[in-house]
Amino acid sequence: MNYTHWEPNSALIRNYLEHSSEAVENLLEIGYQFKEANFRFKTPFVDEKGGFHLILTDVDKRVRLWAEAYEKYGVDVFFNTAAKEVLKENGKIAGVAGQRKDGSKVTVHAKSVIIASGGYLGNKELLLKYLGTTHVNVAARGKSLCTGDGLAIAQKAGVILDKTFGYCGCEYGGTNPKASRPATQDKYDQNPAFKFGIYGNLLVDSQGKRFMNEGLLCDYPMSYGEEPTLRHSPYYAIVDQEYVDKMRDEGLYEYLTKRGANHDNWFIGSYYKQRGALRSLDSDLEEGIHEGWIVKADTLEELAKKTGFDHLTGTVASYNSYCEKGEDEQFGANPWYLSSVKQGPFYAIECEVSAWSTFGGVKTDDECRALAEDDQVIPGMYVVGTDNGSMMYSPYYDIPGFCYGSCIGSGVIAGHGASAYAKA
Repeated sequence: MNYTHWEPNSALIRNYLEHSSEAVENLLEIGYQFKEANFRFKTPFVDEKGGFHLILTDVDKRVRLWAEAYEKYGVDVFFNTAAKEVLKENGKIAGVAGQRKDGSKVTVHAKSVIIASGGYLGNKELLLKYLGTTHVNVAARGKSLCTGDGLAIAQKAGVILDKTFGYCGCEYGGTNPKASRPATQDKYDQNPAFKFGIYGNLLVDSQGKRFMNEGLLCDYPMSYGEEPTLRHSPYYAIVDQEYVDKMRDEGLYEYLTKRGANHDNWFIGSYYKQRGALRSLDSDLEEGIHEGWIVKADTLEELAKKTGFDHLTGTVASYNSYCEKGEDEQFGANPWYLSSVKQGPFYAIECEVSAWSTFGGVKTDDECRALAEDDQVIPGMYVVGTDNGSMMYSPYYDIPGFCYGSCIGSGVIAGHGASAYAKA
């Protein structure tokens, strides 16, 4: 709550945390496997304080486990059926109207409804509306079925939206739709040249202006790095041949530890120590050049001309002066991240934001009950996961697993509430 300046619904956050163990127990019951682990990012939840629950069960097996659980508990699932409207009678929830893929209608009568459609990452129109750009790409296997249907249905039913909209960014770096190997699911399945968008080297916007402390993007990619890169997506990594050679032959860990980073002042270094050097970088860069998301030039002036970055040469001159002084007078980056851009050829790598999910949506109370104007509860309507606008904050929490945890935790809360309301 301190990290978010107490902007989300604190009572809801507390309620979710108190139900998180029950959520994990439910998943264990249907066959999930976990291990308790620490994470590479600094959080207060480590060691004796608990760590987090790493899911060992692969996605395909999870689908089978859910199918078995549905059958065991008598849950009916309507596949290839879109929910279209929450039905009301005398101001109370009465069910859901839907439409099958073949166009036929279906009505489910119910006293309570839980909206859990997963946000709007697959809807470019809503991305532009809520995040201000369409340059947001799907990290989870490159596609998303989450197109904001739940938000549209809820708004038809009279809910109000909470004020925070954002996204859960991919901590493995940027991506680009032009690439044959964009960021999809695995840590390193995208073209490794995209790592220049997250390694702490010089980044510029579409005018060639520097816009952030790049080291924070390396250290805290999902929190400190999210808003600046979203605001400037696409953004561009500017590197010279010397830096390319170092990343290919040494890797980020060896390079930065020689420049003053160590275990005490660079906590994420242990993660990069495991990753090693980018051995295939020469061919990776050539692939990006061929596909049109990397520009190469012999001089900075030529690079500025090819990219159309009017301010690039001036930006690099200022940045190089910070490198020489060992002090970032503009944004205060740690000195080990300051790598001068002097030795041609030079490269501009175009990166766009990559996201696991969006967040932001319906305003709820601490029991996940949807709220109408003046914070009046809509009896029988519950909203969970990334459709719930009252749990999240922008930028994303500096707590790994919060998005997934809040989804299953809020699901438990709403499940109890919806069941009790329907039986009352």
